[in-house]
Amino acid sequence: MRFRSTKHLYWYIAGAFLIAALHFFGVLTSFERSVRVIADKPITFFFGRMQRASFLLHEWRDTQHAADVLPETIRDRDLLKTRIALVEAENAALRRELQYPERKQWLTIGAEVISKTTDIARQVLIINRGGDDGIKEHQIVFTEQGVLVGEIISAERSRATVRLINDRESRVGVLLAKNSHASGIVEGGYGLGLRLNLIPPQEVVEQGDTVVTNDTSEFMPRGLIIGRAVAVGREIYEPFQHALIESAIAFDEIHHVSIILNK
Repeated sequence: MRFRSTKHLYWYIAGAFLIAALHFFGVLTSFERSVRVIADKPITFFFGRMQRASFLLHEWRDTQHAADVLPETIRDRDLLKTRIALVEAENAALRRELQYPERKQWLTIGAEVISKTTDIARQVLIINRGGDDGIKEHQIVFTEQGVLVGEIISAERSRATVRLINDRESRVGVLLAKNSHASGIVEGGYGLGLRLNLIPPQEVVEQGDTVVTNDTSEFMPRGLIIGRAVAVGREIYEPFQHALIESAIAFDEIHHVSIILNK
């Protein structure tokens, strides 16, 4: 049995060498070409169908994934619409409560910030509008979002200086958005933050309360946003409460502002 197996192995090896030799010397060229011509179409057809099946499988999986995600996406969209509607309703109610004038009633002009101070003792912006544009001292400067920036403290022909509300010399009369009877004064502090002082002791001020401007001067309108209370306290020896205020804007990121020429 071992002899026959070994003999067969020799025959297989000899046959393999013979086929390799015939291929090397080109004897089988015409035969190989015929085989390729015959096999090419079935192989091409087979692989084409495999690729098509693979594409359809991936497309089906993508469709299934989209079908699974779609209900969640619709829910998120509807939730977002609901939240927007609630915010708009709250905003309208707040405007009515504060008697906040519509911006279209103000005569305003836009300006670009061309310079900023780096001195911690003086927080000002320089804007590219001046006396030739109707800019004058004490006019109020705010952002497109209705956030108070500061007031004009000097004006040249083509530029003006704005004192920011976090400057140590800034004083702004304010109200709590939730209660127009709760008033106080917001003061700046060397660019380090805002402090709400002179809050009557009977008024309830809580963290997160929104602080807005009060129309205590001929230039300042009611309802411009200052920020929100982040800490509330009262010293034993002081009759009034005070609160630290987080501004609604980053003062070092202000690039465009509006100035109220006539409220």
